[in-house]
Amino acid sequence: MRLGATRNTQLDGWRAFAVLGVMWHHWAPPEWRGPFPFEIGLFFFLTLTGFLITRILLRERAAGEQGGGKWRLRAYRGFQHRRLARILLPCYVAMGFAMLVGASDIRQHPLPYFAHFSNFHMAAMEGWPSGTAHYWTLAIQMQFYFLWPFVVFLTPRRWLVGVFLACVGLAPISRWVLETFYPLIRHGETITPCALDYFGTGALLALAFERGVREGDRRIAVGGWLAFGCYILLYSLNEAGRPVHSLGPLQQTFLSLAIVGLISSTLAGFRGRRRVVLDHPVVQHIGKLSYGLYLFHTPVPLLLGWVLPHLWKYPVFDGPLLIVRLAVFALASWLAAWLCWRWLEGPQRLRFPRLAAAAGK
Repeated sequence: MRLGATRNTQLDGWRAFAVLGVMWHHWAPPEWRGPFPFEIGLFFFLTLTGFLITRILLRERAAGEQGGGKWRLRAYRGFQHRRLARILLPCYVAMGFAMLVGASDIRQHPLPYFAHFSNFHMAAMEGWPSGTAHYWTLAIQMQFYFLWPFVVFLTPRRWLVGVFLACVGLAPISRWVLETFYPLIRHGETITPCALDYFGTGALLALAFERGVREGDRRIAVGGWLAFGCYILLYSLNEAGRPVHSLGPLQQTFLSLAIVGLISSTLAGFRGRRRVVLDHPVVQHIGKLSYGLYLFHTPVPLLLGWVLPHLWKYPVFDGPLLIVRLAVFALASWLAAWLCWRWLEGPQRLRFPRLAAAAGK
């Protein structure tokens, strides 16, 4: 699958499992989640964004350099137009929905959310805001969309590897600095430099493919598995109360490298049972709606607290019957995500002609 290839359905399958993991992490009680880090889905999306966006920008750069002229501004404006048409409007609709159903933090502090710096706003909070906790990743992604084209378009080609590697290295250094010198920052992972290893490793994969490395390259696969082993080891020690402080800041970097290995293998194509699962119509449907599910799955329970308050009655819907509440959450979130796709996301389904034209470019 070269830089200009069509959409990969198996990546959509992983999108489905990533968003389902995030939903389970936010909805299920701790005793149901166990020790498994279901929040991995968050970091899968960030790494995948780094790969896909860098691939698009490298393609734009190649076309611009071949065509000549003042291509950078034109390419930047075209890229932002497409991103805003597909990403920004659903994001704002979801934020407005969260305000409407009573998400307190966004009601009290709308500017950080709508201006896309809610990640810095949440960094010093003691807990996580109800209904909008995951919006810090949206803020980081929006910042990435606006700034990363400058990095790809303006950096000399011979320096791209070094710049991308510097981004990867800056993340664990930033995490160490925050943990060591800024203890009042309770959620350091929300600070943008701390997330650069996800974007940077994804960008390195895109650059490697542009320079001739094949999808599914064995070196990337082996490196991914080794990185995953390191991540599991550090995560397990941390969960057991025996963290390795000197290596702790590298834990998420190892995870991003493992996700890169997964992306590479997925682009080469899985066979057998993995292919059957990833390409299953239900999984594909969830993958198609993953952005809407991600946007709406935390404010939807706030709405249901108004519409179906008996779902929260104790002890009726606690214990084993809690699955009923989760099923209602899932159905309502699916409906919100489907409406989002139907009216705002799908390139052929947008009901706003100018946005439809922009999304189709």
